[in-house]
Amino acid sequence: MRRLLALAAIVVPAAARADVDVGAAVGAGGQGDATYSALELRLDGSWRDVRFGLGARGVWLDGDWRARDWARPIDGLRVLRLLEASTTIADARLALAAGGLAPAQLAHVADGYRATLDDRPRTGVRTQLATERLAITAELDDVIEPGFIGGAVSLAIGDDHVGHAATAIDPDGGSAIELAAARRWSRDDLRVDAGAGVVGEPSHGLHALAFGALAWDHASTRWTIAGELRAGTGTVGGAFGPLYRIERTRLAAITGVGAGGALAVGVAGEAGWLRAGVRWRPELHGLATFEAGAPIARWLAAGAWVAASRHDLAGASELRVLWSKHIATRVELARMYLAPSDEMLEVMPYTPAWSATAWFAVSR
Repeated sequence: MRRLLALAAIVVPAAARADVDVGAAVGAGGQGDATYSALELRLDGSWRDVRFGLGARGVWLDGDWRARDWARPIDGLRVLRLLEASTTIADARLALAAGGLAPAQLAHVADGYRATLDDRPRTGVRTQLATERLAITAELDDVIEPGFIGGAVSLAIGDDHVGHAATAIDPDGGSAIELAAARRWSRDDLRVDAGAGVVGEPSHGLHALAFGALAWDHASTRWTIAGELRAGTGTVGGAFGPLYRIERTRLAAITGVGAGGALAVGVAGEAGWLRAGVRWRPELHGLATFEAGAPIARWLAAGAWVAASRHDLAGASELRVLWSKHIATRVELARMYLAPSDEMLEVMPYTPAWSATAWFAVSR
């Protein structure tokens, strides 16, 4: 509770001088074999170079309050859904993001890692300090129940070369450390990168890495393609992907020798964006991913993501209808993995479940 009051002491005075939007939403549907109903309250605003959002959701399954979401005082930190701030110090740009973070993309040690595969909010922290030639990044996926700690340093050498080091750590599992260098060719509308390095996974193995990427800007649209090849021991690119939260128990047993690779293509423009990728991982086999989003009209928008392997499938989609400036409807469909109770987490696996929810939201 003290942490929650401290957070309020920081945000509320700022809100008094900010552009603020308050809202509420009610939701109903099903989750697994249970009926689902929820009430959500939120407060969003901006002040100078700071954007913030607070939100709290109460959930009932088959009419019973899901008490575990707010069982401990520290769970009050989950009301922080969004915090974005940036400033310039000398010639360096410092940026901070907190709340429900976008999937982690950290060099070649984390590829689309998601902090959660269920409907419980996560409060993570991501920060970056960048100059013209140096960039330092650090992030934590969830300050209450961390499953991923990452960091990277990138240094430009001359006009065409860059070296970087990155690490990803699971406090309860494995880790990966990357050292690599790349060469860049660029002109006004085209950029090509190619490089190589090594990735070490303590207690698992060591593998070599070769990678390349292309970005082309044409007619207000950016086209991208990126690929990599790996060979050696350990997970060989299998760790810290979008399904890592449920795959990590299997990754712990991988100690063989193998080769893997990945390919991803994307396009982004005024009409929307999409990105599709495939990854081959020894022993875990293939992983396919797809993400897309588009403002279909001024009053209609849609988005979706999915990640699928031989054993697991997770994803979510949303259709949002804006009836007026202050009234909206959302329809959500998700394939998620429900965690067992904290007491049974060590002996019971995550349980796959489908979820469908319709939300009615008002704001002012």
